[in-house]
Amino acid sequence: MTKVTLIAGANSLTSRLNGLVEYTQQILIDHQIQTQVIQVHMLPAESLLTADISDLRLQAVTQQVLSSDGVLVFTPIYKGSFSGILKTYLDLLPQKALSDKVVYALGFGGSKHHLLALQYALEPVLKELGTEDLLQSTFVTQDQVIKNDRNFTVDEDAKKRINHQLDQFTRRLAHEQKEIKLWEKIV
Repeated sequence: MTKVTLIAGANSLTSRLNGLVEYTQQILIDHQIQTQVIQVHMLPAESLLTADISDLRLQAVTQQVLSSDGVLVFTPIYKGSFSGILKTYLDLLPQKALSDKVVYALGFGGSKHHLLALQYALEPVLKELGTEDLLQSTFVTQDQVIKNDRNFTVDEDAKKRINHQLDQFTRRLAHEQKEIKLWEKIV
């Protein structure tokens, strides 16, 4: 079964960024893709900040990433860049952790003025981690995700843009799986 890891760089579970995480996770589940979510802020802070890669919990989530076929990265945009919480985790991943994986990044910010933060700040880091199959990122403004008690509602325009990218994401995942099966038959 195809496995995808969602890495969320928000600072709490109540962040509206998690509305995007929940929405995309449900779409992937609907495509019968196994998903797992890493909430970076819930990882051991001292181990993250001291780059203690011997921490068993960090090793476990890193293994999740390494064994995934695809990775979605979610970040709030602060001061024109992605979150420091996310950066601390990405810095601990092995150098080519995202090679041979389909990768898609989603950002969440206060205004469209930060629209290019994903392209100029986060995407180079993801490429440095080895991905060669990076979809165009999607930026969503905070007014496009509404928090209702414990639920989130994603704006229809944002859903449309996300769905377009997730369609490409799932097609590329299926293509990768097909290539692996063809290779195994040839060998």
